[in-house]
Amino acid sequence: MSRLITNRRLFIVLASFILLIVIAGLTIRGRDQHVSWPEKVVMDVENTVGSWIYRPVSQLTAFIGGIHSLHEMYVENAQLKAEMKDYSALNAKLQEVEQQNQRYSQMLGFKQQHVSMNLVPAHVIARNPSTWSNELVIDAGTRDGVKEDMAVIAADGSLVGRVTAAATLSSKVMLVTDTRAGDGVSAKVLNGSSTPPFGMITGSSTVSGKLELSFLSPVEQVKPGQTVVTSGLSTIFPPDLVVGTVTKVIPGLQGLTQSAIVTPAADLDYLQEVFVIRQQSGSTP
Repeated sequence: MSRLITNRRLFIVLASFILLIVIAGLTIRGRDQHVSWPEKVVMDVENTVGSWIYRPVSQLTAFIGGIHSLHEMYVENAQLKAEMKDYSALNAKLQEVEQQNQRYSQMLGFKQQHVSMNLVPAHVIARNPSTWSNELVIDAGTRDGVKEDMAVIAADGSLVGRVTAAATLSSKVMLVTDTRAGDGVSAKVLNGSSTPPFGMITGSSTVSGKLELSFLSPVEQVKPGQTVVTSGLSTIFPPDLVVGTVTKVIPGLQGLTQSAIVTPAADLDYLQEVFVIRQQSGSTP
């Protein structure tokens, strides 16, 4: 019975809607005349029904458009990240090349200023972490005229060490900071006097990566900040190669001697290029 009533109501609503449409069609007038009430009712019904359909459709369209825009943003962001990564790698490579050019320019300038030295340029190709402060390997050997007991200097001419073993294509270099072996390097302190104090440079056993200048007379005026250079009293190391700078003076027992801690002038931890002094002008190899 209730279903019959419901169907009857639906029929009445549809019949009324059809009737309104018919009345609207019969009462339509010219565009310049007023709209009749049946037309208004039809318009309201159409607008209401249209709004029911338009709102969900528009929201769905906006949702789909938002997903599409989000996807485009994701793709664009991924592209930008890839481009930024490429840019960072390129920028790092550019900085590396610029630093390398600066080092090569420094080496070229030093070589041009010291034409009396027969210099063999070489790259550092190997270092052992366990002996980092003791030795390194370079890519110059006997084929380049390199032999044992030849001095090795940095690109700016500061002392690095000496060759201890030479193969055909490579050589092993003992650093001046080595504490395991060697007799040291004869050096002098530039303190402004006409007779600078002399001593022996060896690797410091108390301060890692530093040097120790020993056998100094207690009456010599040695102070922090003074430069230490090779004395020339050696068949291996030419005179006046910069060794480092005095950072601390240590009095000896009973005041009989004094020693000094010296910071190497060469950046021994980050060496990349060096020179081997093959011979000096007028001297034998």
